[in-house]
Amino acid sequence: MSLLGSAVLVNWGGIVKSKEKEFNEWHSKEHMPERISLPGFLRGLRAVGVPGTDLNHKYFMMYEAERKEVFVSTKYLEKLNNPTEWTKEILSNYLSPSRTICSVISSKSIGIGTFISTIRFLGNNILNSHNVENLKSYTPKILRLNGITGMHIILGDSSFGQMNTEEKKYRSLQGLNDQLVSQAVIIEGLNYRSLQTAINNFKKNYSIKESKNIITNFYVCQNILTKEDILNQ
Repeated sequence: MSLLGSAVLVNWGGIVKSKEKEFNEWHSKEHMPERISLPGFLRGLRAVGVPGTDLNHKYFMMYEAERKEVFVSTKYLEKLNNPTEWTKEILSNYLSPSRTICSVISSKSIGIGTFISTIRFLGNNILNSHNVENLKSYTPKILRLNGITGMHIILGDSSFGQMNTEEKKYRSLQGLNDQLVSQAVIIEGLNYRSLQTAINNFKKNYSIKESKNIITNFYVCQNILTKEDILNQ
């Protein structure tokens, strides 16, 4: 799916196992509708890790918006500082939160790919060969691979939207603060095997190696919500 707007809010993390079913209900039936109903929000997505995914990285969530300023708007901040009781309960059981506002550098796709892979760059010392302009140049080659439907490059802004809100306080109750992403690559595909091939090719081309600051995960899309879905309820 080509990303809508010029900015995204990306989240990775996990949830205490005993709260997982409730987390999915909350995110689909309260949290995403609440967010997408706000001015400037365009679409929300939640994906779950393939079997074997580390519990701390089990979920990937993304909100697309018209521009970055949407994520620091007065109405959005009101929500962040006045969470519902259900939100407080769920976020109190959140594991290893990662939340960053990003600019969309490149987004190319043919429809929506059910399978999603993300590569997160967490450190600030990004190699020249790994900067977003270099990474996005590989998009045409990735899209020619069998089973690949999309590729997106996003650039994190660690100075934007990092206020100490009420929601942020609840997210940290399991002992970890929000982890920030410097940049990320998102690749979509028709199946897990195709994504594995694409990711391996991509990493080989740019000599990208897994480390504590470069994390790759594979997901299956669970739920997508648009503005039109809210209006038609």
